[in-house]
Amino acid sequence: NKTNSAVQLKHVPTNIVVKCQATRSRDQNRKIARELLAQKIDDLAHGAQSRTAIVGDLKQKRAASKAKKARRKYKKLADAEAEAEGEGKEDGEDQQRGEEGEEEEEEKDGDWEKVDSERAPPDTEADNTKGER
Repeated sequence: NKTNSAVQLKHVPTNIVVKCQATRSRDQNRKIARELLAQKIDDLAHGAQSRTAIVGDLKQKRAASKAKKARRKYKKLADAEAEAEGEGKEDGEDQQRGEEGEEEEEEKDGDWEKVDSERAPPDTEADNTKGER
C-alpha cells in the first residue's frame, strides 16, 4: 500500500540525471533532487572552485588536523611514560644491569647456583626460610 514517490530530474543541456527516493513525500524528494542536480551542475561548471569541492577540502583539512593532533597526543604520552621509567631507575641500577646481563642469561638456562642469592627463584627462598626456623 505504499505510494511510488521516487523522483528523477534531468538537466537537458548536460544530460545529467538525478534520482531521489529519500522520503515518502514526492515534494520533498523533488526539492532534494533539485539540490543534488544544482550541486552536480556546479561541480561540472566550476570544478575545484565549486561549493562541494571547497566544503570537501575543508572536511579533509579538519580530518587531517584531527589525526595530527591525535598523533601528537599519543606521542606525548609515550614520551612521558618513557621519561617516567627513566626517572624511576637509579643511576647505580642502570650500571648494575649491564654487569648482570651475563647472570640473566644463566638464569634463563636454569643454572641457579651461578646466580647470586638475591636473584634466586621463589621456591629456593621458601625452602631456605623453612630450614632456618
